[in-house]
Amino acid sequence: MNKFKYLSITALLLIIYACTPSQEAKLEPLSSQANAADTTNIEPASKVVNGKVNQKGWEVSATGVKYAGQIIKGAYKTYEAAEVWTVVSVTVKNTSSKRQREDNAWFTLLLSELVDSKGNKYDYKDREIKYDTDLLSKPFSPGEARSVDFLFDTPKGIKVDKFIIKDKDFKSIPLKL
Repeated sequence: MNKFKYLSITALLLIIYACTPSQEAKLEPLSSQANAADTTNIEPASKVVNGKVNQKGWEVSATGVKYAGQIIKGAYKTYEAAEVWTVVSVTVKNTSSKRQREDNAWFTLLLSELVDSKGNKYDYKDREIKYDTDLLSKPFSPGEARSVDFLFDTPKGIKVDKFIIKDKDFKSIPLKL
């Protein structure tokens, strides 16, 4: 069991490092608007969804899906897909009455997958944090929620069906989109 704890800590440190802007980084307004090179079969607006699971003091909810194009300019970097970005907005909320760390939660978002209407699975390629990155190393306060956009590099024209998260035992938990 300790092996998984060290794996989680290592993965968290890698995420913190990847999300910390360099001195050369050009800060741009936080945006999930895409500059698509080819907009064929790309939906212009987000689809609002409400797939969620609430367990053991945490709520994880998928709140939106967007077919965004090939390029997304984020707050700290520009994301470029091989095909097109399918973006799933996710909110994590501490529903307990005490402060707690996400790395001690029953779930892991690092192994998230997207499933389309034909059953094809896609691993997430990147994520855009939608909150102050200073909070990355801080526990969630009671009732606090933080949002993240998960970016999946998918073929044009897919229709998403599920966002899958994993529990600490690597069991899949699908959230209907």
